[in-house]
Amino acid sequence: MALATHDKSQAWLAEQLDISTAYMSDIMNGRRKPDKQIKPIEAVLAELEKEEKHANNNSR
Repeated sequence: MALATHDKSQAWLAEQLDISTAYMSDIMNGRRKPDKQIKPIEAVLAELEKEEKHANNNSR
């Protein structure tokens, strides 16, 4: 997952999604299927990408 690229942790993502860190760990390690979490995870990661692009454009 792209969290390390953005200097974010699984705990940070769990907090953003209002789920436990244990549940996030299970998702990320393939022990649980993130059926209800796919769209929210995609949204959070898309926002990270957007913020990074914005920051890169402003630093030029």
